[in-house]
Amino acid sequence: MLFAILAILTYLGALLWITLTLAHLDSSQKLNVKAVFILGSFAVIFHSVNISQLLFVGGGQNFTIMNVGSLISVSISGLATLALLRWKTIWFPLSIIYAMGIVHLVLSTFVEGSFIKQIAENTGLMLHLAIAIFSYALFSIALLYAFQLKWLDSRLKRKKNVLSPVLPPLMTVNRHFFTLNLVAQFFLTLTLLSGMIYLQNFLETEHIHKAIFSFMAWIVYGILLLGQWKLHWRGNRVLIYSISGMMLLTFAYFGSRMV
Repeated sequence: MLFAILAILTYLGALLWITLTLAHLDSSQKLNVKAVFILGSFAVIFHSVNISQLLFVGGGQNFTIMNVGSLISVSISGLATLALLRWKTIWFPLSIIYAMGIVHLVLSTFVEGSFIKQIAENTGLMLHLAIAIFSYALFSIALLYAFQLKWLDSRLKRKKNVLSPVLPPLMTVNRHFFTLNLVAQFFLTLTLLSGMIYLQNFLETEHIHKAIFSFMAWIVYGILLLGQWKLHWRGNRVLIYSISGMMLLTFAYFGSRMV
């Protein structure tokens, strides 16, 4: 409980700092990356301790929907916080990521449940789960970039505040979006391969929907990457493919409780 409260407070501190900056969107307000990075890092640390206490229990690992969601959430927060050191384009998505971190903290801490599995000693399965979570976290950030791309494109078309120092360049956001999807697609490929290797019943009734939805998502993201690379897709088409891919992965990952 203590670490959950500490995580929520530090998330709120970072979120407040980001919000105050966004409130001065049309001025010469500068990004205070260092302050947000420090607060965000502490929030991720506290969040990680909290979810580890909830996940690892005496009888095994408690993979409730809330715990799995919190685990993915802290992974997203951690990746986004680290990206802040190099990618200023993460500033806008970070506000949503930290807000979702608070929501998942509250749900996992205060909503009780039990779904015990014994997988800690299965190294291969643990590796498969880690790769799957990493891939999902990257695709989640990429989806927020898709919304950011759509929003920036609409502002540019209206010629509104295009020179604001807070707004990231559209082409830079687009490049980072492509990079995120490309890396996430690589790890999704590894997820599918590791699933076939380490899950003996990967194509049986218990896990077949996970395999099907994950493979469908792989195809959707492959088309999206090809469209961006060769056809220079932008706008609604990119957003639709990103949303569709995330929906398919969510059905696969949460429908099977990650295992």
